[in-house]
Amino acid sequence: MSRPERPIISIYHDGSRSLEELTEQLLETSGLEEILPSNRESLIAIKPNLVVARPAYEGGTTHPEIVAGIIRYLARRDYRNIMIVEGSWVGDSTSQAFRVCGYEKLSKEYTVPLFDTQKDSSFTQDVDGYSVSLCSITESIDFLINVPLLKGHCQTRYTGALKNLKGLIPDSEKRRFHSRGLHEPIARLNQMLHQDCIVMDAICPDPTFEEGGDPSDMNRILFATDSVLIDSYGASVIGYTDEDIPYIGRSEELHVGSLWDGSRDSVLEINDHGEAGNYRQDERLSELETLIDEKEACSSCYAALISALRQIEEPEAHRYAIGRFFRTGQLPADRSNMVGIGVCTQRFSTSVAGCPPSSQDIVEFLKQLSRKG
Repeated sequence: MSRPERPIISIYHDGSRSLEELTEQLLETSGLEEILPSNRESLIAIKPNLVVARPAYEGGTTHPEIVAGIIRYLARRDYRNIMIVEGSWVGDSTSQAFRVCGYEKLSKEYTVPLFDTQKDSSFTQDVDGYSVSLCSITESIDFLINVPLLKGHCQTRYTGALKNLKGLIPDSEKRRFHSRGLHEPIARLNQMLHQDCIVMDAICPDPTFEEGGDPSDMNRILFATDSVLIDSYGASVIGYTDEDIPYIGRSEELHVGSLWDGSRDSVLEINDHGEAGNYRQDERLSELETLIDEKEACSSCYAALISALRQIEEPEAHRYAIGRFFRTGQLPADRSNMVGIGVCTQRFSTSVAGCPPSSQDIVEFLKQLSRKG
C-alpha cells in the first residue's frame, strides 16, 4: 500500500483559541492554498453535515465556527464566490437545520449564501453501468470542501467524508440508496463526485448516532485531500477496521482514494496532547439490533427506532419491522408479536405511523401497547 502524498493533519483544540482560529491554522499548515483554483471567481462549495436540526454541541452536526474559519481563510486570499451547500436527511428540513445549527447567522455575517439541495433539481449520472441521481448544483461546483463529522452511525457503524456526500443527492435517491444496501451506492457516489479536500470536525461527535445526543470530547479537527484515507483513519478512532465499514474498502477498490496503513507517519499531529483514544458505540446497539427485522430502512426512521428502544424498560417485549421493503414485500410468517415502524409497515396489524415517526412517538406507542397488554 503506497503512502499518500499528503498526510492527514490533526490539530488539537485545548480551548485557548477559538475554533475559527484553529481552523485557519490547520488550513495554513495543510498548504490548502497550493491546491485552490487559480481563478478567484471559481465557485467554492462548503459541504457541512447538517443531518438534523440540532446544535453542534450535541454531537451530530458540523460546528459553524469551523466553516467560519474556512470562509475567513478563503476571503483573505480573495476568494469570494463561496457557497454553503447541504441537504438534511429524509424527514428533516434543511432550512430549519440552517437556522438551528447557526448557519443562517453565519451566512449573514460573512455574506455567503446557503443552498438547500432538498429544493434543487437533479440529473442522473452513469459510471460503468451504475446510475446515481445527483443534485444539479454539483455541475456548477469548481472546488468542493467537505466538512463532515467523525462520528458513529446506527446502520453503517461509521460516517465521515464519504457518506457526507449524500447531502448532494435528492431525497428520492437517498431512499433508493437504502434499498440498494447503502455501501455500494455510497462508494459509487464518490466515484462520481470528487472532494477536493476534507476538513473533519472531531470536536465532540457522537460515536454511536448520526443525529447526535451522546457527544464525546475528541477535541480535534482533521484535514486531508483523500476521502478514503481520512475515513479509514476515522473509523479506527471509534474502534473499527476497514472491513467493518464496507463502503470504505469498496471506495478504495473504485480508486476513489487510499486506505490508511495504520502508520502514525501518515498523520501529522499539531500541538498534540495525546492520541484521541478509541470511542466505541453504545454496546446496547448490538443487542437492540437482534430485535429488529430491517429491510431497506431510511436512516432517519431506523435511528428513531433505536433511540426509542434505548429509552424503554423492556424493548425485548416485542420484535420490530422497519423499512421500505415491507410496503409490498412478503411479511414475516410469524408476526404476532411484531410492531411495524413507520408508514412503510402499515400492513402490519400493529404499527406506528409517520415518515419517519419521531423517537418520542415510538416510545409513547410502545408504552400504550404495554399498558394494553
